[in-house]
Amino acid sequence: MNGDLRCATRAGAWVALALGALCACNAGAEGKPGTSASSASVVESVRVATDRSGIQQSSMSLPSGERVRRMTLRNGFSHVLVARMGPDGKPLVSCVDSAPAAEAFLSGSGSGQ
Repeated sequence: MNGDLRCATRAGAWVALALGALCACNAGAEGKPGTSASSASVVESVRVATDRSGIQQSSMSLPSGERVRRMTLRNGFSHVLVARMGPDGKPLVSCVDSAPAAEAFLSGSGSGQ
C-alpha cells in the first residue's frame, strides 16, 4: 500500500510541475512566451534550481560490508521540467538537467515530449 501512495504522490508532483511550467510559459511578465527575454528568465531559473555547488559526498557501508558513495543534494533538483509551445500550437515538455539544456530546448534545437 505504501508503494501505491508513493507512486501516486510522485505522479501528482510531476503533474503539478507540468502545470506550473505551462502556466509560467503563458503568463511571462517579461513578454510574449517564446521571446528571448522570457526564455532568459526561464534559463536563469533552471540554473538556480539545478545548482550543484552544495552537493555533499559521503561513504557508507552496507550490511554486506560493501562500501558505497552517497551524494546528497541539499537544495534544488537534479532535473527540472520546462515547456514551450510547438509550431503546431501544442505544448512541448522536456526534463532538463542544466541551464544549457534548457536553453537548447527553448531555442527549438532540443526535443520535447
